[in-house]
Amino acid sequence: MGCASSQTISSVTGGGLTWTLRSRANSRPGTAEIWQAVASAAVSNVTVTATLSNGSQVGAITVVSFTGASTGVNGAAATAGAASGAPTATVTTTRANSWVFAVGDDYDNAIARTVGANQTLVDQYLASVGDTYWVQRQNATTPNSGTSVIMNDTAPTSDQWNVALIEIPAS
Repeated sequence: MGCASSQTISSVTGGGLTWTLRSRANSRPGTAEIWQAVASAAVSNVTVTATLSNGSQVGAITVVSFTGASTGVNGAAATAGAASGAPTATVTTTRANSWVFAVGDDYDNAIARTVGANQTLVDQYLASVGDTYWVQRQNATTPNSGTSVIMNDTAPTSDQWNVALIEIPAS
């Protein structure tokens, strides 16, 4: 794979929706990105396509839909990355009853994540090229606005990583 800045998505399309980049973490090799689209009504049988900025890299895409989320307000977003240590990032909620999701990449090894307390691993791809891509979320919404929410993994701790997270505000 190339340098960190070249490993990005230039666009996401699908479902007749307008997709926007909400959070991108790529201070280390690899990239973790979160894109968002808002639908005014339920959609089904949708194909979603992510287009690379250049080149070809291995990656993963997970599409998640929400009901009861604000369609007019974006929540907070944050990113983090490090050469080693347990992946961790913090976002402060802007609305009561928000839900926080995080995506990450481990450029060094295809090794399973152990997520932190009160979090669930939504999806994980241990790529044959030796990378890991994952999605995790809080187990429950955050009751109060202004709450610092830490999204973290407790293992592995020896690899470089990027993490992007966003708050999904309640309507």
